[in-house]
Amino acid sequence: MSMIEAEGVQIGRARRGPWRIFSLLALVQFVVVLDGSVVVVALPSIQADLGFSATGLGWVMNAYLLVFGGFLLLGGRAADLVGRRRLVFVGTAVFTLASLVCGVSAESWHLILGRVAQGLGAALAAPAALALVTDVFPEGDQRNRALAIWGGMGGIAGAAGILLGGLLSAVAWEWVFLINVPVGAAVLLLGRRMLPASQAEATGGLDAFGAVSGTGGLCLLLYAVVNGSELGWGSTSTLIGFGAAVVLLAAFVVRQSKATAPLVPRLLFRLPNVVFGNAVNALLGALLFGGFFVSTLFLQQARGYDPFTASLLIVPMNLAMLVGSQAATRLMGRFGPANALLSGLLGQAVALGWWASALDAEQHVLFATVLPATVWCCGLGITIVAAYVLCTSGLTGSVAGAASGLVTTTFEIGGAVGVAVLTTVADRRTAALLGDSTADAVRRAEALASGHAIALWGALALAVVAVALTLWLKRSGPVEGQQDAQEA
Repeated sequence: MSMIEAEGVQIGRARRGPWRIFSLLALVQFVVVLDGSVVVVALPSIQADLGFSATGLGWVMNAYLLVFGGFLLLGGRAADLVGRRRLVFVGTAVFTLASLVCGVSAESWHLILGRVAQGLGAALAAPAALALVTDVFPEGDQRNRALAIWGGMGGIAGAAGILLGGLLSAVAWEWVFLINVPVGAAVLLLGRRMLPASQAEATGGLDAFGAVSGTGGLCLLLYAVVNGSELGWGSTSTLIGFGAAVVLLAAFVVRQSKATAPLVPRLLFRLPNVVFGNAVNALLGALLFGGFFVSTLFLQQARGYDPFTASLLIVPMNLAMLVGSQAATRLMGRFGPANALLSGLLGQAVALGWWASALDAEQHVLFATVLPATVWCCGLGITIVAAYVLCTSGLTGSVAGAASGLVTTTFEIGGAVGVAVLTTVADRRTAALLGDSTADAVRRAEALASGHAIALWGALALAVVAVALTLWLKRSGPVEGQQDAQEA
């Protein structure tokens, strides 16, 4: 950028005020994160109207999570190549139009396509918006404050999404998506006057093949898992799905090993904290999205609560996550991020065991879900913050940015995998108990509760795996060793 252009940006920024610009960019991030949770409470209504199967319903969440996570790193690279302001507009426009498609969907496949497009728009807009925040605020206290607020948006948007989803789906589930249209239009109109100009800040290629092959391979892998549980593991479509997934994922690995500008710098794969930390982070994504998926279906399908009441019962879980995230700072300051992560995971394991044991169609909902799930979410809040710090500590510059993007990517993709696996486990158990006969309401509620309880035992197994990975990580050396590796 020339000196004249830079002065123009500074003058425009001064006229608009950095915090006004931040508010608009934060709205973009808020809506993108909110869209991952706002749909949760509406899922039973969507299933009833569009005819999704129990396992197919998971794709309403998975289509968004997989594409968002799979293309997030590509979006960050594209923002540097084509300009951050421009990509905020493109991503927001795609997200807004996709939300309209979702809201007017008359068939299940219409909704899934709309969710795919939503995920792509979010993957383009979110990293570009964050990059603009760092442009607007110079290094110092104000930028740190802005980034701290930005980081807390996840918990706030998650809690707001559950409540808003309950309110909107009580009217009609379509409004869960249509509410994004006026918000997106406002961002596009206000952004033309408020957002500062930005130029391309990088040269080189855009590894679209890497993003497409990696994300496509994961989608086909999840399709094969879900399809195998419904049609059989030896069915032709299942075997084709697995085969195609292997080919695409292998192509992704080969591409990343040879690309001059890979989506993830190869240096990161030599850092134990990044490798093990992101493996744990993916499991945390599976626990969060899978756990909330199970809880909302139990409350509405097995217990018969309407969407708004179910959303109110879930709110304590979101608040507990906020409490846990605040406690994580103190725990990390005293014991270090790895020990804070371990303590949160152990707390989650205990809470998940309690929740799975207590989940029953006749047990009072306070003891069957709300109390154990709230304790679980407190531990989840601790671990999400600790895992992020663990994956990014000791890194600077572009490597730090890539590591931050990788954390979000693994979390979103892990969430998609968690929803697919835990939903499949629950559905198989429920189907086995019901058989082919038409069950009465009481028997059906009991079968659903049993299926969801089995899914929670599966979540407990994921938490145990995360504990084992964290213990392994603690044996691999201190976090400070990352800086040495970066400089090597």
